[in-house]
Amino acid sequence: MKVLIIEDEVINIEIITDHVLRYNSKIEIVASLQSKEEIEKWYQTNEQVDLVFSDIELLDGNVFSLLKTNIIKSPIVFTTAYNTFYQDAFDVNGIAYLLKPISYNKFCKAMKKFETLQNKVVDWEKISETIHGLNNDYKERIIIKTKTEIKILSTKKMGAILSNSGKCMAIDENGNEHEFRHKLSDLIKELNPKEFFQINRGEIVNINFIEKIEPYFGDRLAISIKNYKQYLITSASATSEFRKWIE
Repeated sequence: MKVLIIEDEVINIEIITDHVLRYNSKIEIVASLQSKEEIEKWYQTNEQVDLVFSDIELLDGNVFSLLKTNIIKSPIVFTTAYNTFYQDAFDVNGIAYLLKPISYNKFCKAMKKFETLQNKVVDWEKISETIHGLNNDYKERIIIKTKTEIKILSTKKMGAILSNSGKCMAIDENGNEHEFRHKLSDLIKELNPKEFFQINRGEIVNINFIEKIEPYFGDRLAISIKNYKQYLITSASATSEFRKWIE
């Protein structure tokens, strides 16, 4: 059995580790991660584990913005000092919610619950996909503020989103540009991954607006967006995943 710990405080990592090994010394703790960035990097090269113990507030923010992308398909036992995230926890594969300081007795109850579910041959990947399908609260609109007015732009009418110098530019269905403030790295997590793909560090495309795709220098791809004159170029690192995504 493989376990992953997500926790940004060393003392809590040690407590959970002690509880795990005390409960069953044969359990393998494959890693302990302290931030959302570390989680993303780890899952790029590693498979899903059997069980995850996860804190909620990490070094780089609340973990739910990442979990809603369905990056973790395993059951999750949440370990936190906050008692205000119960609903969020059970919207993303949560099977138990342990408040810090975590007693060994409560830890055992969570493990027993996990084992009961496992004995029923629960397919957690399918459950995870179903949960995220039912709770796909993806961003539906962008607020565009100018000196004279506030506009509401539907994400379904955005052909692409470009980022430059900390500012984002939404390209609408007519090829018009709309400037707004948002971090592109956060925005891609809030958009429907079936429709939007980040093709490089500063550009996101909407599959419904892709007019044509052409080969480009360095085994990259040049993407033409409807009603937009400029070609968008995939990065070398994103090209392979983009090919899979459009298929």
